[in-house]
Formats: sequence, structure tokens, C-alpha cells
Amino acid sequence: MSNEFAIAAATDARLLRRGCESLIGIASGLIADGELNDREIQFLATWLAENRDLASVWPGEVIYKRVAEVLSDGVIASEERDYLQQCLTDLVGGAFAEDGAVPAEPTSLPLDSNTAVEISSASFCFTGQFLFGTRSACEKAVEHRGGRIASVGRKLDYLVIGELSSRDWKYSSFGTKIETAMKLKQEGVPLAIVGEAQWAKAL
Repeated sequence: MSNEFAIAAATDARLLRRGCESLIGIASGLIADGELNDREIQFLATWLAENRDLASVWPGEVIYKRVAEVLSDGVIASEERDYLQQCLTDLVGGAFAEDGAVPAEPTSLPLDSNTAVEISSASFCFTGQFLFGTRSACEKAVEHRGGRIASVGRKLDYLVIGELSSRDWKYSSFGTKIETAMKLKQEGVPLAIVGEAQWAKAL
């Protein structure tokens, strides 16, 4: 019986992964021309409603939440449209090449991509802009789960970089925290620099 449950769980995981890949593909198509219109937002909302399972996993949960917020009052304001477009653009990796393809080069952000994040009793510092919400919302999510908020220093466990943060981090205002964390790591401090997706998965 346990084998049947394991097989079912593995099948569900594969379906969710494929669903997330489909969502990213749809997002890529919607922003390929550099614009996001009301009809495309409605299409995305309908697709998400038909694939509600994705609302429980990253990045579906974030996109589902953002689209719901935009459509909540029945009016899509220009700033809401621009914000959602920016979210989708950063989600799929930024600007498109001339042939419409998403650039394949990896982000230059110095992430410890193989690090598993554990929230309980760990200390966190957030920098950049987040799909999850405001920095305050991210901090509350950590504290609610037994984690602590700290500044970049020798007692920090994780520096979390927002998904909407620029690849040109060295020239951005949030780059100072990253540079400080990198220097501490070079000195042997066991802190990890992780991306928003890694952190959100631990939630």
C-alpha cells in the first residue's frame, strides 16, 4: 500500500512540475511583445483557475496571488498592469532576444543554489524586491515559522535575494548587503546567499 502512495505522490509531483513549466511558458508568450493587455491578463486568470493545484507551489502561488489582486476590484489600472508585467518578465528571466527567445545565460547573482533552507531557529536578512510581497511580509512569514530577522553579520544564517532583483546587482542599492555577505563567506562565516524561490520552497 505504501508503494502505491509513493507512486501517486511521485506522479503528482511530476504533474505539478510540468504545470509550473507550462505556466512559465505561458508567461513567456504573454510578455514576448513587451506588452501585457487586459485580454491576456484575463486569459492568465482563467488558466490559473483551471489549474488551481499550482496555487500551492512556487511560482504558481505567487502569480496566482498577483493576478487575483489585479482583478479584485474588476478594474485593471495601468500601474497594476505594469507591475504584473514586470513580475512575469523577471520570473522568466528578463528581456527577450531578437528572435523572441528567453536568454539562457544564468543569473549573475551569487546564489548558493544547492543550499536547502531551514527556517525554524535560523536568522534571515532580506534584500531586493520580492514576488512574495513586501520585505515586511517576508519577515513576518519567517517570524511566524520560528525564524529570526537579523542584519548581515557573522551571526546571519541566510541572506535572501528577491526574485525581482536585477542581475546587475553590483550597480544596485541592495548590492552592498550581497558584497558584505560574500566577504563574510570568504572569511569562513557559514552563511548562505539564497534566492527567493529557495526560501519560498522552505515555507
